[in-house]
Amino acid sequence: MMALRALGRRYGLATAVLAFASVTAPASATGFPAPQDAVPASAPADRFQAGNSLYQAGDHEGAIEAWLGLYEDGFESGELHYNIGNAYFRLGELGRAILFYERASVALPRDESVRTNLELARSMTADQITPLPGFWVPRLVTWAVQLVPRGWLIAILALGYLGLASILLYRLLSTGPPRWTRHAAIAAAALTVVVGTNLLIRDFGIGRAERGVILQTEAAVQSAPSDDPSLQLFTIHEGAVVRIDRRSSDWLEIVLEDGKVGWVRAGDLETI
Repeated sequence: MMALRALGRRYGLATAVLAFASVTAPASATGFPAPQDAVPASAPADRFQAGNSLYQAGDHEGAIEAWLGLYEDGFESGELHYNIGNAYFRLGELGRAILFYERASVALPRDESVRTNLELARSMTADQITPLPGFWVPRLVTWAVQLVPRGWLIAILALGYLGLASILLYRLLSTGPPRWTRHAAIAAAALTVVVGTNLLIRDFGIGRAERGVILQTEAAVQSAPSDDPSLQLFTIHEGAVVRIDRRSSDWLEIVLEDGKVGWVRAGDLETI
């Protein structure tokens, strides 16, 4: 999908409303780059800002309609997901709020506003699931992948690529190139491979488990992909985040964060 980023700073709500006080206002549309296709250059930014204006005016349904229109047209960014999550939260649609906050957290893993609002929304779900302690290796890999901001990685990758190309060209055109150029070329190649792999993992979710959010008020979890009431194990509720392990026709095998396993109807959730 075409990237659509808002570079302006977020601003806080002027008034606090009970538990909703922690949900900040949407991201600003300032600094939107023009998309690279036939739509007018100002259209995406104008539509994004229209959603912001509707949100600030209290028309959360209108804001969702404006932002989802952008999303359905192929424009996507962490800020857009974050704003949609805020609007759904205001409307009390906890499942969809968590879904879009989770999507925002994938694009903006270090964003404090996204993390705070996601934690608040998840604390309000009916199922208070205690996650199993994770193995340290996946946690270490995740930490390493997210250690450097994406913009820096792109800059480092470009420098590494240019450096490697320059060194190889120098060795090709010179007679008897010094030994240090060989070591420099190896270092530049290694840097390019490591940084490029990191970007591939981030942008394409390589190795990332498929997850989803329950959107139904209540969903039956079965021991097999069947509606047979005798096979029901337990129920989960709107907003629960699950891992998707297998698919079978209209059914999904899910794993909860506490390790429970079962099958739910595919229509009961939406993938992150």
